Amino acid sequence: MVSFCNGLVRAVGVRLREDCPVVDTPLRQLTELFPDLNIVVTSIIREGKLIIPSSDDQLLVGDNIYFVSERDHVERALGVFGRDEEEARRIIIVGGGNVGAFIAKKLITNGSKIQVKIIEIDEDKAKSIARDIPQAIVLNGDALDVDIQKEANVKATETIIAVTNDDKVNILSSLLAKQAGCRRAITLINNQNFGPLTYSVGIDAFVDPRQTTVSSILQHMRRGRIRSLQNLAGGAAEVLEAIALETSPLVGKPLREIRLPAGIIIGSVVRGDKVLVPRGGTIIKPDDVVVVFTRLEMIKKVEELFSVRLEYF
Repeated sequence: MVSFCNGLVRAVGVRLREDCPVVDTPLRQLTELFPDLNIVVTSIIREGKLIIPSSDDQLLVGDNIYFVSERDHVERALGVFGRDEEEARRIIIVGGGNVGAFIAKKLITNGSKIQVKIIEIDEDKAKSIARDIPQAIVLNGDALDVDIQKEANVKATETIIAVTNDDKVNILSSLLAKQAGCRRAITLINNQNFGPLTYSVGIDAFVDPRQTTVSSILQHMRRGRIRSLQNLAGGAAEVLEAIALETSPLVGKPLREIRLPAGIIIGSVVRGDKVLVPRGGTIIKPDDVVVVFTRLEMIKKVEELFSVRLEYF
C-alpha cells in the first residue's frame, strides 16, 4: 500500500484467494455491483506476467492485482477482494536490527493496544533492544527454533514480520509461524528471485527494499511535473503522481476522446481535496494531480504527457 496526493489516494496490491467474492467477475461488472466504490483496477499479475486489464478481463484465484483507490474506500475495497481482515494487535518481529527496532517503535507509538514481541538471536543486541524499547517483549533465541516460537506464542499472533538480514531465515521463520497458527506473515526479501516464491508457500506479503530505493531515485530522475513515484511488480511497472499542465494533451477533453497508449491507465484525478474516479466523461483540468499506472516501457510516453512544452512559454 503506497500513498499519493498527500494521503488522499492509495495504490494497493492484493493477492486473490479462493474466498474472494468477485473471482471470475469481469471488471466492468465491479462498477455495476459497487457503483459508489471509488477504485480502479490498474493491473493484474498472473503467472508472472503483467496484464493491463480491459473491462472484459476477469479476476482469477491466485491473481496479484493492483488497484488505485480513494483513501476512505480502501478498507471496503479490501473486503470486496476478500481481504477484509482485522487490524493486528499481537505482533512478532523477527530480527532486532535497525529495521526491526524502527518498526517496533513505530507500532508501539501508533497503537497503545498493540503488543509487540521481538525475537533476536544475538544476546547483546537483545539486551540492548530490551533497554531501548521497554514496552516490547524481547526474546533471545533463534526464530527457527520451534520452542522459541512457542514461547513467543505464535499461534495467538495475528502477524509475524521477519526482517533479519538473511532471506532464508525470514522465509522459514514466517512459514513456521504460519504452520503454528499465526494469521499473517510479512517478510523482508533482499534477493528478488525469492519474491515470487513467497506467495506459493503461503507468505502473505513480501517487502523488497531495493524496489523502494529504486523508486526514490527514479522520482528525482523522471522528467516533467512528476512529484511521486513507486516502482511495482518487480520493476515491470510504475505508479506515479503528476501535475497536469495547460499544454498537456490530457487536459480539456473527456477521457473517452483521449487515446492513451496501451499500457497506461489513469487511476485517479485529484482536484483540490476532492478525489475523482476517472470515467469516460471525466475532463482533466490544469493543475489537477493525476495518478497514473504504466508499464515500464511506456514511461517516456507518460513523461511527455506531463512535460512542459516550449510553446507554453
